[in-house]
Amino acid sequence: MTMSALPPDAALAVTRIEAMLDEATRLIERTGAADESAFALRETERRYLPDTLKAYLDLPPSQRDSVADGLLIDQLRLLERATASRLAALSAAGRAELAANGAFLGERFGPLEALPEAPAAALPTVASPPRALVARLFEDLADPRARVDPAAVLQRAGQRFTAVFPALTVVRRGLFGGAVKSVTIVVPRGADALRYSLEAEHAGVVASCTKVVRGVALRTERVDLGEWMRGLLEDMSAYVEHDRSARDLLTTFLTG
Repeated sequence: MTMSALPPDAALAVTRIEAMLDEATRLIERTGAADESAFALRETERRYLPDTLKAYLDLPPSQRDSVADGLLIDQLRLLERATASRLAALSAAGRAELAANGAFLGERFGPLEALPEAPAAALPTVASPPRALVARLFEDLADPRARVDPAAVLQRAGQRFTAVFPALTVVRRGLFGGAVKSVTIVVPRGADALRYSLEAEHAGVVASCTKVVRGVALRTERVDLGEWMRGLLEDMSAYVEHDRSARDLLTTFLTG
């Protein structure tokens, strides 16, 4: 399956669905669930999602127009909501057990309101999986209204990545701090790096990626915006996975 051939909104929807299916797989393996929800989730992973994507990718590229894109996105939204619903149903037993445990703790220690506040430093940090965090950042970048206006794409990308990854992002503006002309995000990969760039050109936005090896920039390749976003999502997720400070910054930005 070539994810880069999907519209950006579709690629992000697939990422969200796959994340939920991963959760479901672990839950089914742990609990041995075999009800209708478990069956539907397994079939979504095995058949419903792959068949939906195959139907779109089987179209000749010249026929993947806005109508085909809209049909695919609507079908993925249906699958996403159905997957979320089935996962919630599958988790019902776990929620009931959690509620029972809460009742036990209430009986053991008394009501929450009767206990003093814990010191702020003692509160744990709640963190989502790195890929889910980065995907949420890309949802904002992939706002359909922004993609219509190339200037809005650059403005949004510059704001998002500068706020979360200031050390990795370079934004170039016009004279006197005017409109954003280009945004570059450099993602470290060990001793090397990948440089993702968006640049205003004529009536559109040009997306490109450059591999940097030992400080030397190799050939720059132009790609479509969907492929650019997919590649950056993958590489930024891997970076956030291994860099705790970047993960904390991203979490703070998304929850603040």
